[in-house]
Amino acid sequence: MVKFFRRIRYKLMEQNKTSKYFKYAIGEIVLVVIGILIALSINNWNEKQKEKNQIRNIYARIVKDFENSSKEIERDVVVMEARFSLMDRIIREEVNRDSLLTNTDYFQKYFFSTTGFPDIKIIDTGVRVLESKIELNYELNNELSEALSLLYGQLLFEIEIDEKFLTNKFSELTSHIQYKGIRVDYRINNNRSTFVDMIFEDDLFKSHFFAYSRSHRAYSRLLNKFKTRGTILMDKIKTEYHIE
Repeated sequence: MVKFFRRIRYKLMEQNKTSKYFKYAIGEIVLVVIGILIALSINNWNEKQKEKNQIRNIYARIVKDFENSSKEIERDVVVMEARFSLMDRIIREEVNRDSLLTNTDYFQKYFFSTTGFPDIKIIDTGVRVLESKIELNYELNNELSEALSLLYGQLLFEIEIDEKFLTNKFSELTSHIQYKGIRVDYRINNNRSTFVDMIFEDDLFKSHFFAYSRSHRAYSRLLNKFKTRGTILMDKIKTEYHIE
C-alpha cells in the first residue's frame, strides 16, 4: 500500500500537481498512523490476555494450595477432636482407674492423649504470588483478593498465635511429666500406676493439662474455621475464573 502511494506521489510531482500531492501524502501519513494505532491496540489486547491468563493461573494455584491444606486440616482435626474428647474425660475424672491399671488398650489411648498434636502446614505460596502482582498493579485488587487477604492474613495470623500458645502449654505439660519421670517409668518399667496417680492426684498436672486441652481445642476450632471460610471462598474463585 505504501509503494502504491509512493508511485502516485512521484507521478503527481512529475505532473506538477502539488495540491493533489499533499493530499496523497497526508493520506499516506494517516494510513501509517492508523496502522500503528491498530498494532498498538492488538499488542495491548495481547498483553491484557497474557496478564489475564497469568492471574487465572495464580488463582488456580491458590485453589490447589488450599485444597491440599484443607485435606491435611480435615485429617488432623479428626485426630485432635478425638484426643480432646479423651482429655476432657480425664479432666472430668470420668476415667476408670482400675481399667487404666489393667486394660492395656484403655490405658494407652489416654496415655497418648498427652503426647502432642499434629504439625499442620498451611500452604500460602499462591496467595503470596498474587500479593506481589497486586503490589505492581493495584488494579488487580478486587473483592476476591481482599477476601483472600483476610483469610491468609488475619485468620492465618490468629492460627499461628494459637499454635504458639498451644506449643507453649504443651511444653509446660511435657516438662512436668518428664520431671515426674512418668513416661520413662511406663516405657522402661511398664509401670502404669505413676501415670494413673498423677492424673487423679497431681494438682499441678491437672492445671497444666487443663490449659493444654483448652488451647488444643481452640486451635482445632480455628483450623476448622479457616477450612470452612476457605471452602466458600474457593468456590467463588472457581466460578469467577472457571477453574475446575
